Amino acid sequence: MDQVQLKPGAERRVLQGHRWIFSNEVDGSLKAYRPGQWVDVVSSKGVPLGSGYINPHSLIAVRLAGPTGLRPDRAWLEERLRRALDYRERAYPGEKTYRLVYGESDGLPGLIVDRYEQVLVTQVTTAGMAALEPMVHQVLVDFFQPRALVVRNDTRARLLEGLSLEKRVSHGVVAEPVQVPLHGLSLTVDPLNGQKTGLFLDQRDNREALRRWVKDAEVLDLFCYQGTWSLVAAASGAQRVVGVDQSKEAVERAARDAAANGLDDRCRFHASEVLDFLKRAGRNAFDVVVLDPPAFAKTKGAVKNALRGYTDINRRALLALRPGGVLVSCSCSYHVSQSAFQQMLVRAAQAAGRMVRVLEVRGQALDHPVLAAMPETRYLKCFFLQVLER
Repeated sequence: MDQVQLKPGAERRVLQGHRWIFSNEVDGSLKAYRPGQWVDVVSSKGVPLGSGYINPHSLIAVRLAGPTGLRPDRAWLEERLRRALDYRERAYPGEKTYRLVYGESDGLPGLIVDRYEQVLVTQVTTAGMAALEPMVHQVLVDFFQPRALVVRNDTRARLLEGLSLEKRVSHGVVAEPVQVPLHGLSLTVDPLNGQKTGLFLDQRDNREALRRWVKDAEVLDLFCYQGTWSLVAAASGAQRVVGVDQSKEAVERAARDAAANGLDDRCRFHASEVLDFLKRAGRNAFDVVVLDPPAFAKTKGAVKNALRGYTDINRRALLALRPGGVLVSCSCSYHVSQSAFQQMLVRAAQAAGRMVRVLEVRGQALDHPVLAAMPETRYLKCFFLQVLER
């Protein structure tokens, strides 16, 4: 197996548990390597650091997947999947809807696998994992015997690795959206055409935390997509729930799920721009506001403008709350740090003339575990704030 040697001092992050080697940390030229080629990595002094795959055309040159000398064979992949499955079964006993594989956090860099009962959805984001994709699919089919395996290789991150975009059914048939049990509800998932892989699984634990704050409340769910926050609120005793999203198709699905779960008497959904809706909502109109927008900052250079956008929309959300009300404010922008997001919330509260206290600071669900030495595996911020009387 070919070796990649690092420059002096470049091994520090790796020794702490980080799994990426950047191109400027490699000693020598990368031109001799093929995208997806498996390599051993050693320090400037020749100390073995691990093995993984390389892409000479990517800023992230090497992604480590295991110890030195590791061969990416079926036995290795099965062991990684068993470990990932064991963790999810402990985190969510008796359930079969969760993120089964979360890239580096499960020792399978570049691979996402979501499980929706008998349907599996995969997403490969790197050239190295793309080379292993046929084996990944075969092992998943043999291991889980799914009704269908859906490929969602349509994230633009693939373009950075020189990969094309695609989505397809690799195994079985997906004739219609899938019904899955989650939060004690029956939810509709469209694994082939829905956002992400069909459902926002990373918010599942935060939606459960919402339950304690919504009894008898009037709730506004902004950027509701297909209304999962809304349905959890209604099922937890909310008096009235209003969901808002610009996608007409999404809110129509939300309304159907509300009816299917016997919650349509308390839930109403509107296809509207969120800012326009907030401007019309007026002050002191709701007891709880959930603000779960898409990523405002997809690059480091977009952070400044993103924080302005977050400030404005959180200010308006706080104005819509009654005294004592609760704002659940989220950001899935990795490039916006938790401290920057909290500072933004302070500015938004000041601009709204509101005093707030922090009830909970939360992150992504347990099925999206974070490597302690790799902040890139943590991206979701979720603050529960309460509006206080001055």
